[in-house]
Amino acid sequence: MNIGAICRQACVGLVSGLALCAAGPLHSGELEVFHYWDLAGDARAIAFLKSTLTEQGHEWKDFAVAGGGNGLALSLLKSRVASGNPPTAAQMKAPAMRQWAQTGQLADLDDIARAEGWDALLPEAVSSHMKYRGRYVAVPVDIHRNNWLWINARILKRVRAKPPTTWDEFFHIAELMKRAGFIAVAHGDQSWEDLRLLESVVVGTAGADFYRQALLQLDPAALSSAKMERALTTLRRIRSYTAQSNQQRDWIHASNAVVSGQAGMQFMGDWNKPVLMAAQKMSNFEFECVPVPGATDAFIFDTDSFVMFKVQGESKLKAQRDLVSAIMRADVQERFNLEKGALPVRLGIDLGRYDQCARSSQAAFQQAARSGMLVPSISLSHRPEVESAMRVIVSDFWRDERVTPRMAITRLVALGR
Repeated sequence: MNIGAICRQACVGLVSGLALCAAGPLHSGELEVFHYWDLAGDARAIAFLKSTLTEQGHEWKDFAVAGGGNGLALSLLKSRVASGNPPTAAQMKAPAMRQWAQTGQLADLDDIARAEGWDALLPEAVSSHMKYRGRYVAVPVDIHRNNWLWINARILKRVRAKPPTTWDEFFHIAELMKRAGFIAVAHGDQSWEDLRLLESVVVGTAGADFYRQALLQLDPAALSSAKMERALTTLRRIRSYTAQSNQQRDWIHASNAVVSGQAGMQFMGDWNKPVLMAAQKMSNFEFECVPVPGATDAFIFDTDSFVMFKVQGESKLKAQRDLVSAIMRADVQERFNLEKGALPVRLGIDLGRYDQCARSSQAAFQQAARSGMLVPSISLSHRPEVESAMRVIVSDFWRDERVTPRMAITRLVALGR
């Protein structure tokens, strides 16, 4: 090759390289994402979302805080925003989202939502939680069913029982498991677990309408009723079948007790399922997934979502918009929620790759929406400070037998005033 050809080739390469350099900053942007997903399927799901955005040329930085969205996580987020340095995106429940939207610090996502047709792609029960004053300010990623009972199938067979549909059947099975030397009910030591369990007990003992009145509206008459007292009495009876030495352990330790054969049953949302399915793939572990006793037709749903804080700079704005659009893509919805253990929040996703628990959950969600038995979790309904106060009340009752049902009810009624 002569000198002229070499020069021409070098120039072409130089121009191409300069073009790539020039294009890079316009396309790529920094995404600092606040979230509290650090265990099991949650961690794998956020890792998948991260890879999706990095493949689009963006730089993803984790602002990860363990322990859920209240407490320390919320305090750290507030501190960052107050200092004028908000993250690009933040995992957030609807009540907290509305508080942030009131401050005017969240980006408006309504133009993206209209362009992509979110109103037609999302269940109305979910989309209503993503809006502030009629406009989208958050993008949802999943739908969880909270009122599941997970059962070690081998232990169930060992005590010669079938999955319970009533509370009498449940407590009969729990007693059989206890007598056989097992922990009947695995339960962690986090306050949000206690409150989620109360959700399931209330809807299972008193129904969806009462659940709305008592736990969502904090109606004094409902809270003071015999139904609420019966729910709390049932909650305390469940505790008698748990391991009393489970101090400072999170939900995944309880899940591992079911997997290892130490415990027979666990009340938990379907974010628990990836732990059980991983054990199923690695060993001959078998499990059953059934609705909480008495709540076959009811569906307590939760949904995780992300908000975007107002940021400056074209690259950051583009990174935000790419993240929002990616979350709602059909292929991302399918894969993300396979990892998460949840249902895709986007309607019309083929569940062919999903397990039977997910398919039955989807059918239950649709039926509950039609029948009026679909109810949101407390985390979607109350401001963080109210939810935190409810956690304290319920956990005090759960851990201290000196606290009577009536004492807990008095505190809940006072909270609602």
